[in-house]
Amino acid sequence: MTDSNTTPVGQTFHIVITCADGLEIPLQTELASFGIDTQIERTGRLMATLTLAQIYQVCLWSRVASRVLLPLGKKNINPEYDIADQLYTFAKTVKWTQLFDLKQTFAIRLTLDKRVQANQQFTMLRVKDAIADQFNEQFGRRPNVDKTPDFGIVATVGDKQAELYLDLSGTSLHRRGYRAAMTEAPLKENLAAALLYSVNFHTTQFDSIVDPMCGSGTLIIEALLMSADYAVGLDKADSQFGFYAWQHHDTALWEAMVQDAQTRFHHRLNAMANGEMPAVFAFDMDSGAVRATHKNLIAAGLTPIINRITLQQRSLATLNLALEKQVNGWVNPLFITNPPYGERLGEEELIKPLYQGLGKKLQALFADSPAKVTLGVLAAKVEQADVLPLAEPKTLRCHNGAITVYFRYGELLKSKDTPLITRFEKREIAVEEGQDFINRLQKNLANLRKLAHKQAVTNLRVYDADLPDFKVAVDVYGEFVHVQEYAAPKSIPLETAKKRFNLALHGVREALQVNREQVFIKTRARQSGNEQYEKKANSGKFHVVSEPTANNQRAYFLVNFSDYLDTGLFLDHRSIRKIIAENSRGKTVLNLFAYTCTASVHAALGGAKAVTSVDLSQNYLDWGRKNFALNGLPDLPSYQFIAQDIFEWIKSNTEQYDVIFIDPPTFSNSKKFQGTFDVQRDHVPLINRAMNRLSAEGVLYFSNNFTKFVLDDEINNRYHVEEMTSQTIGFDFDSKRPIHQSWAIRHK
Repeated sequence: MTDSNTTPVGQTFHIVITCADGLEIPLQTELASFGIDTQIERTGRLMATLTLAQIYQVCLWSRVASRVLLPLGKKNINPEYDIADQLYTFAKTVKWTQLFDLKQTFAIRLTLDKRVQANQQFTMLRVKDAIADQFNEQFGRRPNVDKTPDFGIVATVGDKQAELYLDLSGTSLHRRGYRAAMTEAPLKENLAAALLYSVNFHTTQFDSIVDPMCGSGTLIIEALLMSADYAVGLDKADSQFGFYAWQHHDTALWEAMVQDAQTRFHHRLNAMANGEMPAVFAFDMDSGAVRATHKNLIAAGLTPIINRITLQQRSLATLNLALEKQVNGWVNPLFITNPPYGERLGEEELIKPLYQGLGKKLQALFADSPAKVTLGVLAAKVEQADVLPLAEPKTLRCHNGAITVYFRYGELLKSKDTPLITRFEKREIAVEEGQDFINRLQKNLANLRKLAHKQAVTNLRVYDADLPDFKVAVDVYGEFVHVQEYAAPKSIPLETAKKRFNLALHGVREALQVNREQVFIKTRARQSGNEQYEKKANSGKFHVVSEPTANNQRAYFLVNFSDYLDTGLFLDHRSIRKIIAENSRGKTVLNLFAYTCTASVHAALGGAKAVTSVDLSQNYLDWGRKNFALNGLPDLPSYQFIAQDIFEWIKSNTEQYDVIFIDPPTFSNSKKFQGTFDVQRDHVPLINRAMNRLSAEGVLYFSNNFTKFVLDDEINNRYHVEEMTSQTIGFDFDSKRPIHQSWAIRHK
């Protein structure tokens, strides 16, 4: 060590710069921004020829590197012989007595390739013995080993070669010193920095930064430290680097570089405190994570700008609600996040819809904006990230600790899913047969389009057996068409029915200008028992559609047009779902016969403090949980999904609920059900038992699709009953022959 530079001007050193596996390219990008050329030697290792000042620069400024190593030698090894003895012999060839003296301390760190059969502790001890023996042979005594040594010696043993290095970085460079608080599965600081380099944060003027699932705030903090021109090595500049006792160390040069870094940081931080910074938003559903982020921001030295950061406890479900008034004027926003890919989320099956929902929400948020939105998301599996709507997406395979993760990033695509009802235009269509069907369908579409636009409805029924010769139901779901053929009476020849159905399909494609891949067909006859819920195919293909809910937001749902008779979303209950959403804030909600939990999603989005969904089918409840994830609703204990017979469950349940929704099947004889269920026969005991669970000021919404259903007088006499069918039948269904009946039932 010297107080002034005794190293010849221009002297260079061959240096190895290490990083976590997968971060080689981001590290190379970072070092290139320093003006340093590197070559990737192998996984986790870059080679460079550096001046002393450049070594200091990497140690002081690199956010991605792990260590800076000075090679001392390498030697081929034979795995058939004792590894420890070979390493001892190799270590004896290094001139340790010229590197440090008896008064200085050292320590050994050894990494063994997993293919090498050797005892790590003993092998490391043999390296120490080689150093000690060299000093003993020359001086009769040896320097001491210390946990915080003057010199750190790194030994690496591969299957064919061993290497020795002097560790100039001391402790690992990824340690920043701002970890005042942590959450589960925290993101490593150098990985967070690498992700930011991947999206070109260092060269792009992002006007806003949003992390909707911030955890302990690592991504936001790393972004702010980069914006603040903060040299991350300042955290340990006083004592923790490994070059302080090195013979080439230039104290004056080092102190000048440290002083310059401190000046740059204070100057830039003051400018940010005066408003010269991007808009920053950090959200998390966990209040503990929000508190941890706040503590870490302070520990990172960012207190002067903390009031300029929007830090809130907020789930992904309300992301658009939080930002809809903020995004006006944004030109180049960055959304970057480390979602709970298993460690925080809990179940892997919910991750894909969570990512799907994030993409849909951002597309909706920027639907009318010219902004170029950059999105970067970590995933545990690359196929989970495939659902993100990105233009020319890129993928970085890396590790967060021991976990392999994939960073998918790119520019957010504008939504191409223009709803069919939105883009419909009436036109002249001439056909030899089926003209009356096309004319009626176009007339319906023209009449429905204005109302659909006014109510922001994109899923609706556009034809329902209006003409006696065309007994089909045509439903539009966003950009898809679902056509159901009602079974023709026996008086109609099979060939005639088939011809009419084909004419109807042709008419649908012509009127809506869709291709065959957008049209799904089913034949619907009167179903027995629970057949309407049974699986018909096994495509596994789900699509995402949305509908309006409370607070002018949208609820998203997974629908399946092929595998079941029904799609997973009952169009005729659109209005009652929204009514439930608008009356659920701060309330406990119970959804019986929950099916895919669409009403439960609306209740949760409406601000219900607890939602319980009960259905006999675990399959549909799993579908419902995916619908929750799709909407960014967290997997919380307050959202319960119970697979049980409704009568048995409600008999044993003792909770009280403020809002109850019951939409039972007309008839069921499921194998899981004890006996049969008939809505006309059994609705009285069903409603009575449910009313026992209804709070004093609560409301029970009861609906069913049995056309001949009559509400029993016992219910009318015992409770305050308000028929609300006219409120819940949508504009796309015939109010003169309502597809369902509904009531609001309260205690007298």
